[in-house]
Amino acid sequence: MVIVGGIDPSSSPKRPSGIAIVSKDNILFIAKVYYDSEIIGVIKEYKPIVVAIDSPLSHNKGFRKVDIEMKKHGYPVLPPNWPAMIKLIDRSLKLVEQIRSLGVEVIETHPKSALKSSGCKSIEELVLQRYRDHELVERISNCTKDEKDALIAALVALDYIESRATVIKASDETIYLLSKSCNIE
Repeated sequence: MVIVGGIDPSSSPKRPSGIAIVSKDNILFIAKVYYDSEIIGVIKEYKPIVVAIDSPLSHNKGFRKVDIEMKKHGYPVLPPNWPAMIKLIDRSLKLVEQIRSLGVEVIETHPKSALKSSGCKSIEELVLQRYRDHELVERISNCTKDEKDALIAALVALDYIESRATVIKASDETIYLLSKSCNIE
């Protein structure tokens, strides 16, 4: 069974981060956590082969080239030089280093844009399309925004390993989004 993960990190351990672990057939784990050690503990326990993280993976004085490409495609992203974004990137880069040291590939995503690229109106609709399981939909309906964003990130990682992710690429970075799952009316 192929296992992947998604992380929606906060800029500080004082605020919750979301983490999700999925397979093609099931949502294996979804939770909010606070400390990097908790995130790494989940990664060590489930051993995903890829983790998608909701954070820029590089600093820039303004929008990165990939951010400009995202905006051209209608995906709203924030510039990496905002003070809160700088803290988020710093924390994320430390996490990425630890995750990669475990032999896990890490990719960048943006859940809000990924949901848009899927054509689905909500995470619940996306999960129903992907898993065809109303109990899973009910289970995630009570999740926090951080947990839902982590789940979207994990589904991006699944699309990535199945070679069907939407790719927004520039000379400085690559951002992976979801493949089309729902029909836009």
